[in-house]
Amino acid sequence: MSVGLKSSKLDSTSSLGNVPNLESTPPKHGGDLAYWQRKVGSKALNWLDLSSACNREPWPIPEIAPSLWMDLPDQADLLDEAERYFGRRPNAIGAGSQHIIESLPPMLLACQSSTQLVANQTVFVPRIGYQEHAFAWKKWGFDIAYYDALEELLEQEWAVAVVIQPNNPTGEIASGKALSQLIAHAEQKGVHLVVDEAFIDACPELSLLNHQNSSDLSESLFIMRSVGKFFGLAGARVGFAFCSSKWQAALNNLLGPWPVATASLYLVQLAFADKAWQSQALQGLKVRQAAFVERVMPKFNTIFDSQDYVLSPLFVTWFLDSHEYAAQVFEMLHQVGVHTRLGEGWIRVALPALREMDALNSALIRLLKTEGGRELA
Repeated sequence: MSVGLKSSKLDSTSSLGNVPNLESTPPKHGGDLAYWQRKVGSKALNWLDLSSACNREPWPIPEIAPSLWMDLPDQADLLDEAERYFGRRPNAIGAGSQHIIESLPPMLLACQSSTQLVANQTVFVPRIGYQEHAFAWKKWGFDIAYYDALEELLEQEWAVAVVIQPNNPTGEIASGKALSQLIAHAEQKGVHLVVDEAFIDACPELSLLNHQNSSDLSESLFIMRSVGKFFGLAGARVGFAFCSSKWQAALNNLLGPWPVATASLYLVQLAFADKAWQSQALQGLKVRQAAFVERVMPKFNTIFDSQDYVLSPLFVTWFLDSHEYAAQVFEMLHQVGVHTRLGEGWIRVALPALREMDALNSALIRLLKTEGGRELA
């Protein structure tokens, strides 16, 4: 599924000569319920928050020893467990995959004498996708261009291309063949491919990590993983980078000596070791999605006046006729206590927990019975 403009030409942003522009306005995100509670007051306190696509049935947090808040972090145990979980040892651990995203532009700039970054300042990102990718490169003076289909990247000149696998919020999944072609293209051109796999734990068979046979990754390839989505541990702030050993020292030096708290390292180690929960969670997602499709989706189709949607393991995204209409429906959902993620002409709804399904269903029925809801229908 390709979503966005039908042209991959550069935006009007001119090259900044890699002069940092650190005063830009950052993108908006889901998971912002506290902001809305401050904005609208007590009526938002009981909203059903489906704005973040993190697992609504997260890995259960056990009690932990107080000493974990007193000891300086040591990553060794988590690296060992992560190697078992991913099938490959991470090259770096950061404060969420966001920390890795922030670190790649300055790292590659510092090493640009050995790359094509001197000759080409263009970074291609998906037209619709996690906006922090474009924002991070733009902050460091790169030109941002957008693509609609991966095949376009084989015909364009670029220094860096970003693939989100699967894409959030479009749900688009790149084929293994397309990714292999892109990696080979990047190696041939001496450029870089960044693959963000933050949502892939819900469909782990798709991960590029399963298809890299050599002990060391290509110098052109960076893969990022996160525990915020499938495990529902966004607040732990733990992300992983996989790359060539060539980049390991530079990346870790940028991330710093203690990027992740001791308690977070410990909890994620336990979560990776909890194979029983992982198996149950994968099955639970299928059960929840089936219940959502049967009971809730028809009401959303009516409210959104759209059946143009994508179904992903952790979220559902509807594409609406206009941003104005999407904003109107977003506000109407607030009136019945449902908080979703509003984008430019799309609304993303996190897959509810099974225990939340009745409350969501009842709220949508209430909306459809209101005057505004009847107009939507």
